[in-house]
Amino acid sequence: MFIHSSCQQIWRLTWSIITGLLLLSVFTIPVAARVVSVKITSRTPFASGATFGNSGAYETLRGTVLFEVDPSDSRNKVVFDLDKATPGSNGKVQFSADFFILKPVDLTKGNGSLLAEVPNRGSKNALAFFNDAPGTANANNPSVAVDAGNGFLLRQGYSVAWVGWSSGIPAGGDRLTAQFPVAMQNGQPITGPVLTVYWDAEFGGATPFTLPLSGYSLFNSIPSVSTDQAAAQAELRVRPSDSVRPSGPAIPDGTVVPTSQWSFAKCPTGPPGTPSTTDICLAGGFQNNQVYEIVYQGTGSPVSGLGYVTTRDFVSYLRKGTVDDSGTANPLVGVSRTLCHGFSISGQYLRDFVYQGFNEDEQGQKVCDAMMVHSAGGQKAALNYRFTSDPNSTPFRSQHANRGSPETNFPRTYGMRTDPLSGKTDGLLKRPETDPKIMHVNSSTEYWERRGSLLDTDENGLTDIADSSNVRSYLIAGTQHSTTKGALPTFSVGSRQCQQLSNPFHRGSIMRALLVSLDGWVRTGVAPPASQGPKIADKTLAVSDQATIGFPAIQGVTFNGLLNGSGDRDFGPRVTNNSGIIDNLRPPVLSSHKLLAPTVDAIGNDKAGIRHPFVEAPTATLTGWSLRRAEFADGDLCDAAGMMIRCGAPRPSGLPPAIPARHFRNCTPIRQATLRR
Repeated sequence: MFIHSSCQQIWRLTWSIITGLLLLSVFTIPVAARVVSVKITSRTPFASGATFGNSGAYETLRGTVLFEVDPSDSRNKVVFDLDKATPGSNGKVQFSADFFILKPVDLTKGNGSLLAEVPNRGSKNALAFFNDAPGTANANNPSVAVDAGNGFLLRQGYSVAWVGWSSGIPAGGDRLTAQFPVAMQNGQPITGPVLTVYWDAEFGGATPFTLPLSGYSLFNSIPSVSTDQAAAQAELRVRPSDSVRPSGPAIPDGTVVPTSQWSFAKCPTGPPGTPSTTDICLAGGFQNNQVYEIVYQGTGSPVSGLGYVTTRDFVSYLRKGTVDDSGTANPLVGVSRTLCHGFSISGQYLRDFVYQGFNEDEQGQKVCDAMMVHSAGGQKAALNYRFTSDPNSTPFRSQHANRGSPETNFPRTYGMRTDPLSGKTDGLLKRPETDPKIMHVNSSTEYWERRGSLLDTDENGLTDIADSSNVRSYLIAGTQHSTTKGALPTFSVGSRQCQQLSNPFHRGSIMRALLVSLDGWVRTGVAPPASQGPKIADKTLAVSDQATIGFPAIQGVTFNGLLNGSGDRDFGPRVTNNSGIIDNLRPPVLSSHKLLAPTVDAIGNDKAGIRHPFVEAPTATLTGWSLRRAEFADGDLCDAAGMMIRCGAPRPSGLPPAIPARHFRNCTPIRQATLRR
């Protein structure tokens, strides 16, 4: 048949378009199929239908999302023990997680940005950090006007989404949970060694006789194979601290507690209690000035690395999908960009998420356009392990306790570097096509407790490391790990753990400015301001002795320069790329890192970083570190707490003797000089 050449061209063009559309459907259908079903259990007007600027009214959606992954897909094989999960009849592995969405009722009135926040131990933080929302009992179920705080995210038009990722989080308290299969072998759950550390973070200032094996009431325990200590190959040790002095990576062995003094049991009023494979009972109770470490044979290891897949696939679906397999419409069709935020352990999660390749979905597309990694320091998460006990399963990894995890093994920086130990070149960002833009935001605490200087310097603390072009790092000067707007200073655990009152400086205004800048970086390509953090070159980052740091002598305030010591450790031959099976539960130290801390001005506030007027024109010394009292291991760092020392403030009545009658000299001259600049 003869066809005119111009008709042939038209036919070829038409066929190319048809073929392209067919191929597009082939590659877009699996995006929806990755999420098998989205079951919305409630859809409720937010704040009784109140409107927020041009964004109009908002609504909340909560429910459960069912996932399915192919274990043979190369992008899924990185999930450790996925091959040990029992597949369905189609060869795929299914699992589920809770979700929560806060969105404009009319998405066309939104700004096109999805803020996907990684829950912190099942809880939501975005409204507290960006909206100055109060830390109320309702914070995990935002529904009324007060939960919106100042309404910033809503007035800006963001859709905000959360999805569970941790199998260690129990249901309740509106926490977001996840349900993963356990690793199986020969038709039975795999057994293996588990290590858990207990310390006063869970004691509430008391001396409890019993604790869950997880060490923390908000985390599920990995059961022991037996309540018989010998059958469980169990050993309990005790020591005053996980740290040596001066600071270093070594962890003291401690003393073995006789088996007659403890048992696998639940005994709230004391021994003997009721035998239990998920609880521990200690004669005399757990003491505030001791750290306890148990090793036992556990059973039922969840395939925890699927916690990375829940974020990958749900966020990808919200961004690109239209309907799930059941025909339920994607509630966020139309969002055009995704910003991911994670605070503390969730920030560490994001660092490991991108390192292990989960920012690329099964179709090879980018998941998070940009990430705000918040208060993670120089650490990654230790999630993708067998019997990881889940990185959520402890309240804080600190200088005082729980230091023996693989979170700071190489690599630590975003850019590619050569490991001085192995000679291997590696970095967190190594997939240019799908790597996100990174904004790494630290409080001062991260330099003392979370090895923050390892982002800025080499392992020997001698040379500054420049950020990659798609990374910005900021220190928010004078801040502790976390605060809620309007929260009153405390002495932490039991209202008596720390020598000084905590630091209540809330960084909401700075966080809002940073988020707008991050969004603009993705939307318009306009890069945020240059990184603002401490550096060796300008002497704003230094060894932590008092003279070098420049911390002033303040009546009644002790400075000892302790940091959370760091080094690479040998976790055994089955650990690679922050994944696998930890054979060396008490890992030998391979190298020591020289950690540095921010230098301070005459008042004691960080010189470098983003300096809020509270720091630039101070009425108080605001730090990211604080020391413990004798009852809680004297001189160790308080977990996550800083200090607020009011300038020239008289001693309030009723406070413990640790608070001096009058704090050094008044700040007024410095404040006035600063304001005149």
